Amino acid sequence: MARILITGTRGGIGLDAARRLLSLGHTVYATVHKEDAVKPLRESLAVFGALAIVEKLDVLEAKDRQKVVKWNIDILINNAAIGNSGPLAEIPLEKVSEVFETNVIASIAMAQECIPYMKEQGRGKIIFMSSLAGLIPTYYLAPYGMSKYAIENVGLSLRQELKPFGIDVSLINPGGYHTGFNQKNFSKMQEWFDKEGLYKEHLDKVLIAEKAISTFEQKSTASIAKKIVKAVKVKKMKRRYSAPGYQWFFVSLFKRFLV
Repeated sequence: MARILITGTRGGIGLDAARRLLSLGHTVYATVHKEDAVKPLRESLAVFGALAIVEKLDVLEAKDRQKVVKWNIDILINNAAIGNSGPLAEIPLEKVSEVFETNVIASIAMAQECIPYMKEQGRGKIIFMSSLAGLIPTYYLAPYGMSKYAIENVGLSLRQELKPFGIDVSLINPGGYHTGFNQKNFSKMQEWFDKEGLYKEHLDKVLIAEKAISTFEQKSTASIAKKIVKAVKVKKMKRRYSAPGYQWFFVSLFKRFLV
């Protein structure tokens, strides 16, 4: 059985994957961004006993990231992420920067904490949570999509760079799931978006993007959580795993005809 660290397990895909891996007998470090989320999650996972270790780990804090060294994990699942929405022509640049700091820079930093001792033991797995949004343009949700484009390069580059050390790297590409993540990202736009600004004559285009994403969201996260479990179980991971299949089909069509 493996010792697995999953960042961002407060809910959604991260929590679903944690539960499934715990049920298989793995030790899971289920980490959350804020201290006040530790107790509720610990209570939620109490049924798994000592296998479930719930910790506060803010991926933006170096002191928190350094906790990983003591845990001697076998598998890192970089799942923590945030998003911001709105037209790139207007969005404050700090909103773009904070998405990249969390989704890209912090994911690399987490990997860097794990790589030395994984090299020392001659094995390990690092899984980066990408997105189907990292493979096609994401209108009015571009900061998130851009960060996942970057994670694609991070994951595929490290996959080659870490081969000599016996460390396996893979990407997970979820499509749209109804976890509340996308809705939260769109709601953030209200903090700064000026309806009398550049897009005052095109508000319908901005608003329809949210509706379009919500329409295609899948309610259950089971299909993608099962892919994470599969990546953990196999001896040699594939380059990427994605779900749900029907959304991947539409992405393939989009890339073929419109990109």
